[in-house]
Amino acid sequence: MAEGLFQKITEDDEASFDVRSAGVATGGGQGPSKYTLDILKEEGIDLSSNKSQFLDRELIDWASHIFTMSASHLYTVNKMFPDVAEKTFLVTEFCDNELITRQDVPDPYGGNRNEYEHTRDLLNESLPSLVNFIKTNI
Repeated sequence: MAEGLFQKITEDDEASFDVRSAGVATGGGQGPSKYTLDILKEEGIDLSSNKSQFLDRELIDWASHIFTMSASHLYTVNKMFPDVAEKTFLVTEFCDNELITRQDVPDPYGGNRNEYEHTRDLLNESLPSLVNFIKTNI
């Protein structure tokens, strides 16, 4: 979901962004959930061909910035790849809304539609500030 929302808010940006999502606890190869696809479709986003992938050294080396959805993911990334701590951040770390700043974005996997919508809302609130951070730290 985060990848699709990020792509949408940056599609008309004069800066060029290439984003890839990966997980620290996925087997890889899974498609997005029905709720994710439905919610993103309402936003004009089609991620139906997207497949999950495990975070590996190749992706780590490719990325200029790494953003995690939760503090536990941040910890895991830094534990797996201690050499990339300086480019690894929580997705809400730069959010202008102080109620969201540095909060975890819950993984709605297996939850109801309201949980997926809550995740979308947190991401939509956090991603614009994250994009501004990237643009000033390239």
